[in-house]
Amino acid sequence: MSVDREEIVALLIRYARAIDTNDWKLLRTCFADDATSDYGDIGSWLGAGDLVMFMEEAHAGMGPTQHLLSNFQIEVNGDQASSLTYVHAVTVLASHPDDWIDTIGTYEDHLRLGADGWCIAQRTFRTTRTLLSPSLMPKPRHIDISEAAP
Repeated sequence: MSVDREEIVALLIRYARAIDTNDWKLLRTCFADDATSDYGDIGSWLGAGDLVMFMEEAHAGMGPTQHLLSNFQIEVNGDQASSLTYVHAVTVLASHPDDWIDTIGTYEDHLRLGADGWCIAQRTFRTTRTLLSPSLMPKPRHIDISEAAP
């Protein structure tokens, strides 16, 4: 494994560790100042500061979280790189520890090598599927169709 690839994998794991330990200063070190982030239905952000602020607010109501990363596909071209990483994120609500959200998807990143090492310059999160604990599932609507007019 090349040194650049090892450093990029370490960066991506640092991101997961920062989220799971609520270490927002560490999370900030993962992104370029001018980073753009698109998390689909969750939202989009311009600049690392805005993304980190959102993550801190979004995780304030969470209990334990686990962001598990795998299948790192990385291409390095000088001081630029791209990566596709599988993510499996499980979050537990602090107010109701039996309630959870389980999401799998991919992080598609464009990375840049700077004075402080590799950082994420652009991130796109694509959801493959999301599961919710039964209590968080929308309640089905039932009507009595036997009483409906023909």
